[in-house]
Amino acid sequence: MFWKIWISVLIVVLCIGSAVQGFVATKQSSNSKAPQILWWYDLQAPSFGSAAASDIDNDDKLEIVFGTYFNDENIYALNAEDGSLLWSYNTGGCNDASPVIADVDLDGNLEVVIPASSPSTVFCFDGMTGSVKWSRFTGTANCIDSPPAVADVDNDNKPEVVFGTFHGYVFCLNGEDGSICWQINLGTNSYIQSCPNILDINGDQKLDVVVAQWNGDHRIYALNGENGSTKWYSNQPSDWMYHGGSFADIDEDGKAEIAIGCYDNHVYVMNSEDGSPVWNYLAPFYVGAPTSIADLNNDDHLEIVFVSYNILGVLSYTGSLLWSYSASGNIFRGAAIADINGDDTLDVAFGAEDGKVRVLSGDTGQVIWTYDLQAHYGMVFNIDHAPIIADFDNDGKLDLFIVGGYGISSPETNNHGRAYVLSAGDGGNPGWPMFRHDLRHSAYYGENQIPNTPATPSGPSWLYIGQSGIFSTSATDPDGDQVQYRFDWDAAGAHDYSNWTSLVSSGESVNISHFWNSPSTYAVKTQARDEHGAMSNWSDPLTITIVQYGPPPSPPSIDGPTQGKAGVAYPYTFVSFNPESNDVYYWIEWGDGAQTEWIGPYPAGQIVTVNHTFTQKGTYTIKAKAKDIHGVESDWATLEVSMPKNSAFSFNFFFQQLFERFPHMFPILRHLLGY
Repeated sequence: MFWKIWISVLIVVLCIGSAVQGFVATKQSSNSKAPQILWWYDLQAPSFGSAAASDIDNDDKLEIVFGTYFNDENIYALNAEDGSLLWSYNTGGCNDASPVIADVDLDGNLEVVIPASSPSTVFCFDGMTGSVKWSRFTGTANCIDSPPAVADVDNDNKPEVVFGTFHGYVFCLNGEDGSICWQINLGTNSYIQSCPNILDINGDQKLDVVVAQWNGDHRIYALNGENGSTKWYSNQPSDWMYHGGSFADIDEDGKAEIAIGCYDNHVYVMNSEDGSPVWNYLAPFYVGAPTSIADLNNDDHLEIVFVSYNILGVLSYTGSLLWSYSASGNIFRGAAIADINGDDTLDVAFGAEDGKVRVLSGDTGQVIWTYDLQAHYGMVFNIDHAPIIADFDNDGKLDLFIVGGYGISSPETNNHGRAYVLSAGDGGNPGWPMFRHDLRHSAYYGENQIPNTPATPSGPSWLYIGQSGIFSTSATDPDGDQVQYRFDWDAAGAHDYSNWTSLVSSGESVNISHFWNSPSTYAVKTQARDEHGAMSNWSDPLTITIVQYGPPPSPPSIDGPTQGKAGVAYPYTFVSFNPESNDVYYWIEWGDGAQTEWIGPYPAGQIVTVNHTFTQKGTYTIKAKAKDIHGVESDWATLEVSMPKNSAFSFNFFFQQLFERFPHMFPILRHLLGY
């Protein structure tokens, strides 16, 4: 089915000499900074597509995840600082689609979601261990080249995973367990190999899905995120579309536009609300690579990066060509964008079939640096892999990850590959952490800003061992993104990280409980992470002291009338002593079904008087206990009282007080009155 690609390549080879003459020539920048190889990891096959980076094991360092082709057939998670293996998983087939990293089951930890193309299965891995949390088989012939996107498309406040397959299917899976939320078919003679774009196309505050067809009707479809029904489709393209579009407000009308390349040699820009055309650009060769969007020249307008076979070009927001650059081979996976050299102008990074990685200045196309990885590798090193960009070695500067090699489906035994990380430049911005930039595949570098530093955690200043405390924090995100938080319960020591909380709105507080098992003084800090994975600086610390439990308060001493009349209010006193002089509370059960719940606090040793009326004649046991301010409770204390008479004769109270004052006098009177 790929015969048309090879015909296109042949045409390119025949025509490239004359076609390139109309494009702007580029020169090596005189102030370029040479990159350095930081590490490499050898493979038995290349990786097609791209990778994703995030802190999947909660060690405060990035990890890199990618899949490999036939003869290797693994999903790899490498520690980004040195390339050591965190975990790997053999899927038993080729893995052509790029991964995403997200908390899809809302357990506070990151998962890796990646399709295994030829086994036609999507896997969800535990980010820390590589164990399979769930998998979804899509059908024997429904291979998956479509990199999944992640968002809450059905408005159930939980993320879904969206991707396409061969034979025209689009699947939407529930992130918590991989069950099918919906699936639709857009024509069995088509292939949905594009990255789904997830965006609100019509301003109804609900997310929709945009996909493109390889073969079939050559259409672009906008689907309802809740059920997959068609909202619109565009017949503008007249040939295959392999990679999906990118989206942003290109024409500055307050709505998103979609920019997509097509094998009919065009870049199409269309309105996302209805698919109507905005403009298109005719390139010299087929446009198979994905587009990217950013303000590359600081003119406050967006530019579109596209690739026409071996020519990378930049278009203005109105569709005119600003500059272009020609490589010596196909640039099939497009470009990543970041301010790599730290000059406050965005740059464009990409790999090519010739085995070289290049970084160009976004405003002029001037070469910042080139690295010949094929020369370093010593064998054929085709790069069919888009770079990702981040600070992988934690030195505050950007690095670049990319994979190349040689890979065919048969005979696969000749395949080989290598993953590289190179120092990229002095830039310290968030970079380009995954294929198509983010979980919704916007491919738009919108200068996503890291969340502001969270507030110093609030919570108790000391606790007993094993006693839980509630700790709170909040942070705002400059872009208004949702944020989640984690706490470091021992920031000045061995570090003890919590799981990430669920995403909440910018500025919304979160509460989390924690206890310690060892007495000491601890520093508690917190960090925020936005929905794109950008992490804030750590907060200032809250200092908390954990102590051994002291002795509990003494059982309260209860004093008051032990006999009396029903219906009369009597005063009873309670007092408890605390060796640590903490305040105390009292819980009183009167024995008649009434109780007084945790009154206080009162200073330890202070007599507390509480009145109570027994409404019925009888004998009652008053029970009371005390607790200190830390919740440590005393044993129960009791006092038995009797109310043998009712209060019909008002003079009884007089005699009760008299007999209590003179306990050994008036024995005959006592007998007559029942005392």
